[in-house]
Amino acid sequence: MITKPVFVRNKKVVSASLVVRYGLLCLGLVIMVMPMVYMLTSSLRPNAMTFSYPPKVLPELSEITLENYEYVLLRQNFLSYITNTLFVAGVTTLLAATISSMLAYCISRFRFLGRNLLYGMIITTMLIPGLAMIVPQFELAVTFDLVDNLWGVILFYTAWVTPFSTFLIKGFIDNIPKELDEAIYMDGGTVFMVYRKVILPMASPSIAAVSIFNFLFAFEELGWSQTILRVDKLRTLPVAITQFFQAHNRTDWGFVFAMTCLSMIPVIILYVLLQRYFIS
Repeated sequence: MITKPVFVRNKKVVSASLVVRYGLLCLGLVIMVMPMVYMLTSSLRPNAMTFSYPPKVLPELSEITLENYEYVLLRQNFLSYITNTLFVAGVTTLLAATISSMLAYCISRFRFLGRNLLYGMIITTMLIPGLAMIVPQFELAVTFDLVDNLWGVILFYTAWVTPFSTFLIKGFIDNIPKELDEAIYMDGGTVFMVYRKVILPMASPSIAAVSIFNFLFAFEELGWSQTILRVDKLRTLPVAITQFFQAHNRTDWGFVFAMTCLSMIPVIILYVLLQRYFIS
């Protein structure tokens, strides 16, 4: 007689807590998604209707137009900007994955003079933002003739993301049994064979994870690329969007929204293809 009312009461409490949780999640979802929805719908309306009052989130069918996208794609160098950005992000990701995985393998598996000092320097550099060293980095870029050169962006991006990538991959390699390395050595294998047949396959989740974040960083970074790239045809997408926004933020919000929506497409495709690595 006592157990049943208590059970019902507890069930009601659990149901109420679930309602509150889902309600808060839905509220957060609306807050996160609504600005993006408004940006997308505004890019499909004429510029004159962007400032209509009261503002409308969803346009009518008669208001939908692609003139903003036509302006961005046909009258701006958007394809050049996106090509530069994908090249920079892709090469940075490949270089960082290769260098950091090899470095993490050496630090994790081998004992050599200065190993702890090297690892300590890697950890220390993680605490220094890249833009904090922008003046000496720019002088270095001038010395090696890397100004107005996409490789000047790629090499410095790689240097920025390598410490964290090495730290993360090393922690993963530390958990790989060393007996697998010894089995390769007993069969006459070399250090590079161990790296290729043991480390790379088994550490691939960590390498993929850091590669995703490195790609997003190189795709979205603004400060350094804006400093070193001054020629319009070499600009990356974040720099182009910034310049475009400064030129059109008074009356041409439709153009700005259209370029921003187009810039999100590669990131969305990346997430759809690699979402299991994001989750892991």
